Amino acid sequence: MKFVRFENGAGASYGIVEDDNSVQEISNSPIGQSYEATGNSYNLADVKILAPNPSPIKMLCLARNYRSHLLGAQEPTRPEPFYKTPTAIIGPGDPIKLTADAGLVVCESELVVIMGKQAKNVSEEDALDYVFGYTAGNDVSARDWQGGADADTQWWRAKSADTFGPTGPFIVTDIDPHNVNIRGLVNGVEGQKCHSSEMIFNINQAISFISRYVTLEPGDMLWTGTSGTTPPINVGGDVTVEIDKIGVLHNPVEAA
Repeated sequence: MKFVRFENGAGASYGIVEDDNSVQEISNSPIGQSYEATGNSYNLADVKILAPNPSPIKMLCLARNYRSHLLGAQEPTRPEPFYKTPTAIIGPGDPIKLTADAGLVVCESELVVIMGKQAKNVSEEDALDYVFGYTAGNDVSARDWQGGADADTQWWRAKSADTFGPTGPFIVTDIDPHNVNIRGLVNGVEGQKCHSSEMIFNINQAISFISRYVTLEPGDMLWTGTSGTTPPINVGGDVTVEIDKIGVLHNPVEAA
C-alpha cells in the first residue's frame, strides 16, 4: 500500500494513494495502529503533500554503509548508526535552508525505514516483520561542521540543523527494500546512483543490531546510508531524491 500525509485546507490528514492520482482519506496515522476510511476522496494534484512521518521519537542513520561512499575510509565491521533529530524533518517542496556559516553542504540520497512495531532484541530473520514501510530521505549534511580542522566534536548541527531532513513523498509498505534503485539529482543533474542491494549492512542486520541496545518504537526511522561522492547544494538550487516505487522527493534550497 502507498500512504500519504497531506493538507487540503482543513489541517493535516492521512490517506491511501490509489492509481497514483487519488487519495482516499483515513481516520489517523496508519503507523503502528489501526485506522478507518472516512469516505472522503481527493485528487492527489489538488492537495499539498506533507512529510509522511513528522514526529518520530528518534531517527538513526547508518554511516559508511555503501562501499562507494567510503572514499578511502576503513569499511565498518558492524553497523555504525548516529542520531538525527526529528526537528530536522521537512516535507516535499519545503525549502532546505542554509545559514551563511554552513560552508559546504551536500545531498545524501537515502532509503528510509519506518518502524511499525516495538523492536527489542529481534533476530535478523524477523527484523522486517517490525517494519511498517519505506520512504525517501535526504540526509542533508554540512561537511565543514562534520569534519576538518574547525569541525564540531559531534555531528549535532552538521546532520540535524533545521530543514536538514527532507522525507517523502509517500510511505510504501509492500516493496523489497533490498531491490530498489536510488538516485540523487542537484539542479536536475544526477549526482548519485546506487541500488539498495549495495548496502554493506542490510536492513535486517541493522535493525537486529540496533535493537540489542536501543528499543525501536513505532514511527522510529532508520536512514540506511548514502552512496558515492555526495553532490554539493547551494542557495538558489534544488535537490531531488528518486527511489523506485516510492516516488520523487524534491526540495528547493534557500538562505536561512
